[in-house]
Amino acid sequence: MAYGVFGAFLLLLFLVWVTVTSRRIRERAAPPDAAAYRRGIDAMVAGDRDAAVRHLAAAVRDDPRNVDAYVKLGNLLRERGQLRQATQIHRELLIKRRLPPTTKSEILRCYALDLAASGNWGEVLETLRSLPRSERGDPEALRLTRDAHENTGELDRAVHDHRELLRAATDAAQPPLGVYRAHTALLSLRQGDAARAKAELQAAVNESPEAVLAHAYLGDIARDEGDAGNAIAHWLKLVSERPECADLVFDRLEKAYYDAGDFGRMMRVYEDIVARSPANAPALIGLARMHERKGALDEAIRVAQEAVKHEGATLAGHRELLEMLARNGQHEEAARLAVALVRRLSDERGARKCASCGKRWTDAAWRCQHCGAWTHGC
Repeated sequence: MAYGVFGAFLLLLFLVWVTVTSRRIRERAAPPDAAAYRRGIDAMVAGDRDAAVRHLAAAVRDDPRNVDAYVKLGNLLRERGQLRQATQIHRELLIKRRLPPTTKSEILRCYALDLAASGNWGEVLETLRSLPRSERGDPEALRLTRDAHENTGELDRAVHDHRELLRAATDAAQPPLGVYRAHTALLSLRQGDAARAKAELQAAVNESPEAVLAHAYLGDIARDEGDAGNAIAHWLKLVSERPECADLVFDRLEKAYYDAGDFGRMMRVYEDIVARSPANAPALIGLARMHERKGALDEAIRVAQEAVKHEGATLAGHRELLEMLARNGQHEEAARLAVALVRRLSDERGARKCASCGKRWTDAAWRCQHCGAWTHGC
């Protein structure tokens, strides 16, 4: 009888084991619930980044094997500025997972973008070198490689990368080679390498008409070398070819002509610009100053009024306040307010701003130092 009880107990254990094992097999074989993942993708398509993050986070909790959900979640976190979390997700995928080659390449690119957003440019280069050789020459990889070389100070290599990028790219998002040369020249100039800057700026204007702003800096270098005549020639080249950008060099030209004892030539520069571009407010303002210095006050006022007409409308609220102060005899206060308003409007309206991020350019340049957007204008 004891043997019978023991056998029954063993049979019971066997049945329990079979039941548990079968359940585990069914759970492993059954596809996970993909609803959260689908909702995450739908939210991304709809542009609802917050909802996409919530759903994709739920998706990876429901199914830790969903690599694509992890990748997309990391990318969204990077876009939201959560760089540490994004980097951690992509790094752990590379370390802990056995991935198909195409998936690994995709994650390497995402990881490189994480590192770039964090400013870890040396690590960006190391990561990109982990890509298969055949993939290092595609536009996205070349763009990252170029920016990494630029930010690590390897400017000649960055120019080479840009040349390769122009060969590989199929869109017009990247500037011509001459513009990129001028951009790296400006970086060299800021670092004190005037010799490299001069060579690259000269190459830039020879290669690309869009790099005409380089004449402003070529003039600066010539002035610093004591060659005032060549400096003036470069600045006038910019005035001639791009009158809408001429105000960038007005102060330079005024000082150069003043030092040369030929200040009257500056009036002819302004008159020539106004003749070609009658609505060029900076040139009109400069011309008004010239007339005032000559003692032709009526003409100076007339030209200044013409400049104001082309600068646009004033703010209605400030105008009403000024008129109220004037009507009530508070002329000194009205004058102080008017001066402050004019100064503020001059600063705000005269500043050059990036068309992409809206932040101010610090100087005449080809690339926004804040968001990296390119411009071919002034």
